[in-house]
Amino acid sequence: MPQNDPFSSNNFDSWAKSYDRDVQEQTRFPFNGYERVLETILKLAEPQAGHAVLDLGTGTGNLAIRFAGKDCKLWCTDFSEVMLEKAREKLPQAHFIVADLRAEWPPELSRSFDRIISAYVFHHFELDAKVNLCRELVTKHLAPNGKLIIADISFPDSSTMSGFAKSVGDLWEDEFYWLADESMDALKNAGMNVTYRQISPCAGIYLMKASNLS
Repeated sequence: MPQNDPFSSNNFDSWAKSYDRDVQEQTRFPFNGYERVLETILKLAEPQAGHAVLDLGTGTGNLAIRFAGKDCKLWCTDFSEVMLEKAREKLPQAHFIVADLRAEWPPELSRSFDRIISAYVFHHFELDAKVNLCRELVTKHLAPNGKLIIADISFPDSSTMSGFAKSVGDLWEDEFYWLADESMDALKNAGMNVTYRQISPCAGIYLMKASNLS
């Protein structure tokens, strides 16, 4: 990664101590409706006992722990070792891999998963990178009848995002947030079977299923 990486793991290492407290501020950007977002991922995933679940950018494990409660087998990645230390405390039974999604795919994850999930991670990537990574996940790492579910900071369109940005004032930060209208077009043009659901004023969920992409 570049030396001046705006999304350095060091920033997330320092955030790990307060992260679980910060995400509970569910009326403040960027975590408006945080618990509802995670619960909706679980509902859409329809996990079954024994399912192999990959959580990308697991952070402190707040999403993964919901799947542990359904007796799933968990593989969790993050590029912050300190975040993973927090997650290990909650999920000692899970497999943890230090990995940056912008780098080469970890060899220990070269297998298929019944569910691949992610929350509040992909807004660090530009749209082309989002689409390419989703396509790779679906074609190379998703089991037949599997689901890829990505929840993130997302808006229906640029106009809605602009209005929301003004409403939160100094809390706003410019990152590569999803715009559902352009993102859905890009994902479908890449051959993806995708649906979208807006969950809160600033968060939405993209659901993709395994298909005959190659």
